[in-house]
Amino acid sequence: MDHVMAGEKIEGIILAAGKGTRMLPLTDHMPKPLLPVTGVPLLDIAAEKLLRSGASRLHINLFHLGDMIKKYAGGKGWPVVFHEEKELLDTGGGIGNMAADLRDADHVLLHNGDILSSFGFDEALEFHIGRNTMLTMILMRPEEGGRTPPAAVTVDNGGNVLDIRPSPPVGSKALGYTGMAVISGEALEHFPAEKKGLVPVLLEMISQRPGSVAGFNASDIPSTDQAAWGEIGSPQSYLDIHRRIMLERVRFDGAVPPPPMPLRAGEDSSIDPGADWAGFLDAGNGARIEGNTFLEDCVVMDGAVVRSGARLRSAIIYDDEVLEVEK
Repeated sequence: MDHVMAGEKIEGIILAAGKGTRMLPLTDHMPKPLLPVTGVPLLDIAAEKLLRSGASRLHINLFHLGDMIKKYAGGKGWPVVFHEEKELLDTGGGIGNMAADLRDADHVLLHNGDILSSFGFDEALEFHIGRNTMLTMILMRPEEGGRTPPAAVTVDNGGNVLDIRPSPPVGSKALGYTGMAVISGEALEHFPAEKKGLVPVLLEMISQRPGSVAGFNASDIPSTDQAAWGEIGSPQSYLDIHRRIMLERVRFDGAVPPPPMPLRAGEDSSIDPGADWAGFLDAGNGARIEGNTFLEDCVVMDGAVVRSGARLRSAIIYDDEVLEVEK
């Protein structure tokens, strides 16, 4: 990448501290960034994308089940710095809590720990550097169906972010924030090391210096046939991501390509010949599905067992529990 060759220092942030309350009870025992998507933890998808985009180090904030994330990420061989939070600092405060260790970075790539997308940072970073802006939000055009981020970010024709609110004015050019951004090193001073959301920080930046926050529309990347995005915000969306990959064959990331058929059997898993399935079935490592069972649109987590006689639809099976999900 030209900006790396030119000596620009780039670092990456993965926001991984949240409690994942909408994913309960799954997140009682597993932090959301470690939830697997067709066998690949969300944390891996985010980390590898950041490293491919030129990040020399990864910074991960920790709170809920942080020791699990620390142990997992520490064993991956990534260049990583962990930032533990004594209380949840929200996005703005989480970034501010890392700022001291990012002071030498020219640009910081930000990636939420619970999303995946078909696009990376290259085009947005080029846009960001070309504009010499302080922060660039990576955005998408909203579409019906809940598979794109909700329209909340108003931008002008020049790409400047004018406002951020849940219900933008009628007729405004409002786009959805993907949970990905590019931050200039100079912008880090605007993030406090105390509990504060991202939106208040950005609105303060816009008020103090109009044009300092820009919006890059990933929906218009020429090399992307159709920009795809997903957030693991609920058990429903977790199953929907699997449905999109395994049945609709959506290509989010090279780490999670659509399988040849809508069935994945992880390492050391077993599916009895007497088991029947429909829709999609994702069986994790060491999972066991006994005979005389029927599963439709199900994810069986690592090590889980589906006992004989089970009839499950739209379900997540983990440990000895079954979470049936309403569509």
